Amino acid sequence: MIATLTGKLKTKSNNQIIIDVNGVGYCLYVSKNTLDHIGDIDVSVTLNTDLQVKDDSILLYGFKFQSELNMFKLLQSIQGIGPRAALAVLSALSVEQIILAIKSSDKSTFQKADGIGQRVATRIVSELQEKIDQFALTNTNLKFQNSNISSDGAAINKDIMDDAISAMVNLGYSKSDVFLVVNSLYKEIDNNENISIEKIIPLALKKLSK
Repeated sequence: MIATLTGKLKTKSNNQIIIDVNGVGYCLYVSKNTLDHIGDIDVSVTLNTDLQVKDDSILLYGFKFQSELNMFKLLQSIQGIGPRAALAVLSALSVEQIILAIKSSDKSTFQKADGIGQRVATRIVSELQEKIDQFALTNTNLKFQNSNISSDGAAINKDIMDDAISAMVNLGYSKSDVFLVVNSLYKEIDNNENISIEKIIPLALKKLSK
């Protein structure tokens, strides 16, 4: 099993790179995120890898960040999602965006990935709901742009939170973006038990308009 690979980056294309390790060129399939962060040609790079041996092929997948490799494996735990589909998701979305989309049940976000239709997107959201909190805790280096995702924040008053999210999604906002903002508001407002939709929506719209 090849866990990591260190060598000189020789070529990079849409989703493939070649790394020269002591005169041997290794071809790796990579996500767009890894491709964007890997660096320039002829520099030394280290990638976390996943080797997959099939009846008719031996393929090596490489990831700049361990959390991305972990998500690659987690996505493949879903029936019907293989390495190609998992890599497509990781090329369209960051690990943070995937976590947020799952927690907010935002199926449409996954349909941004090539080859991911509504049925597969629904399966990702439903089957990973119970696993994603532990994944986020395990990968503690993850950082969310606007605020941390709180598991208990949503439990304070789920009905109000869901109604507020639904109302703003109907206004045309992304469900993932709205979920993140509403979740952050629960942590900012001191008296959580007095939160109402009428109070949440104007504050959330103000944040979303920034």
